[in-house]
Amino acid sequence: MRLFSLINLAVFQLIWFLSATYQDSGIPIILALMCIHFLFSPSRKADIEVLPVALIGITVDQLLMILQVIQIPHSLTPILPLWLMLLWCVLAWCFNHSLQWLSQLSPYKISGLGAIFGTLSYYAALQLNVFTSAYSPVYFVLIMTTVWALLLPFLTRLHALITRSEK
Repeated sequence: MRLFSLINLAVFQLIWFLSATYQDSGIPIILALMCIHFLFSPSRKADIEVLPVALIGITVDQLLMILQVIQIPHSLTPILPLWLMLLWCVLAWCFNHSLQWLSQLSPYKISGLGAIFGTLSYYAALQLNVFTSAYSPVYFVLIMTTVWALLLPFLTRLHALITRSEK
């Protein structure tokens, strides 16, 4: 794994932690980390071009908010908070760097990884009270497992289509 892929992975994990811990008050630090990532990225143009991947994730999370699968405490609007949108942007960048290896896997393996790790990420956020849910923990996990089993292969394929059209 190239050095920048490790940096990308570390930045994503740090931004996830900042998002989970500080939400709106962490936005200035999140933006600063995103700027640093972008400045040092070996593929700035590609990082911009993959932002439709983030838009899909933002749309899915917005739908999950409407369905009350995730509920953001203290939110004054029914719109997904900025810190979560920024987290999706950084995840989209990961497809160019630390998650590039996903494109070498079959859709079934990607689906399994999404079902496990996507669900774990959201379940951890639920346990940390980053958000709540109108659903019981069992239903929450079942919903998120289904969502991520479908979403990660779709995002991986979308990334491949975007980056293939660049060449």
